Amino acid sequence: MKLILFLLFTTKIFSIDLPIDNTAFLLEKGQKEIGICHPLRFGKSDKIEFSIHPILGFIIPNFKMKSKLFSSENLENAYFVILTYPTPLLKMVQKKGIGGLITPNTEEVKIPHMLVSEFGVISTKIIKENYYVSAIGSIAFTTGMGNIDKRITIDLPYFYPRMNMYNSDYTLISGLNFIGPILKNIGFDFATSMRYTFGSNQNLAFEINNNIFWQFKPKMKLFLGYDLYFAEYPYGNQWDLIPALDLRYHW
Repeated sequence: MKLILFLLFTTKIFSIDLPIDNTAFLLEKGQKEIGICHPLRFGKSDKIEFSIHPILGFIIPNFKMKSKLFSSENLENAYFVILTYPTPLLKMVQKKGIGGLITPNTEEVKIPHMLVSEFGVISTKIIKENYYVSAIGSIAFTTGMGNIDKRITIDLPYFYPRMNMYNSDYTLISGLNFIGPILKNIGFDFATSMRYTFGSNQNLAFEINNNIFWQFKPKMKLFLGYDLYFAEYPYGNQWDLIPALDLRYHW
């Protein structure tokens, strides 16, 4: 009861600042945002936004650019490019014992240099003030310097559908995102996505990411929710439910 009263009281102090990473909206020039499980995003200009995972960048270098397209009164559009270099991470987990997730036979299973590229568009519809729905569509593929062994995958939720494309032609990705307020500084951020990989025996994967967030300070948000995963694996289909917790700071 005290927690409910506290939340209701704090809603009178701060106005809500919606998360826009899965929308066609961009951070303003000079704005920055980072989270425990969230990349560092910064507004390069009024039309371009960059983002990277600073900690993961040491083991899996990554980069994303999002830029504005045309817009209308109730519709915003943007395109994005994502580049990921997974080779250092794959070599790190190619070992025996604790931390080993890929077969350690390096003579038989060699990990080449690989670059994963994803190109997509986002359209965000303004349903009403502070309520938005976004449709996302993209295509992803892998470029490798040498043969990519089919065993270079990590058979875990989130990872496998993304690594499945290493030995495939390309992956089509579509998704929907809904955001809006519940109270003055409490809101929801619900997202779904589907991945279909061509050239693989395991084609289909779904993800549902549902979060409630609380902006307890003007520049800080606490996210609490769950991630639901479904994927076709070599050993069969599997569902996984994982709790989600994040703390984000923007300035």
